[in-house]
Amino acid sequence: MRFGLKQEQGFTLIEVVAAIVILSIVSLVLTSYFVHAMSYSKSNQNKTIMVNLARNALFYMEKQDFDAVKNYFSGQAQVTGEGAEVAIKGGDCAQGSCPLLPNEFTGSPANVLNPTINGVAYTIDIVYQPNVWGNLPRPTGAAPSFLDQSSVRSYLLPVKVKVKRADAGSPSANIVEVEGYITDERIR
Repeated sequence: MRFGLKQEQGFTLIEVVAAIVILSIVSLVLTSYFVHAMSYSKSNQNKTIMVNLARNALFYMEKQDFDAVKNYFSGQAQVTGEGAEVAIKGGDCAQGSCPLLPNEFTGSPANVLNPTINGVAYTIDIVYQPNVWGNLPRPTGAAPSFLDQSSVRSYLLPVKVKVKRADAGSPSANIVEVEGYITDERIR
């Protein structure tokens, strides 16, 4: 009977330790993969929120009186001079009011330009880009008269909407810019 017990074999201590080491290495690799995937997902979620905030600000500006917005930007451009950035800065608007903007603006520009989403505060700047017109490609061939740049200019205001986190610790790479046009309601 003792002879039968000696034939039974199990795992040695070295085999068990080797299996644990291999499993540990594989689990560390998988854990780091999931940690990177989670941080990448969080970064993309943040960028998506920022793009949506930029679109919201652009939509807000389109709902304003076009002539008041155009007069504000052109008046500020004359005051600051050629080449200076003309912008509506969210940081300049205090909570509940925005004294730099004309009274014709409806709604609450301070809330639109300084939103808080999921406990994260953002600041939105709307930058007027008058020099965009010189960079537009010209249509080839016989273009219809409604595509004439000079006629289109009077109905569109080119802007760039910049969204960034309001906290001081956020890196400058965490800025999202969306370019668009504020269109006159007469051509909508």
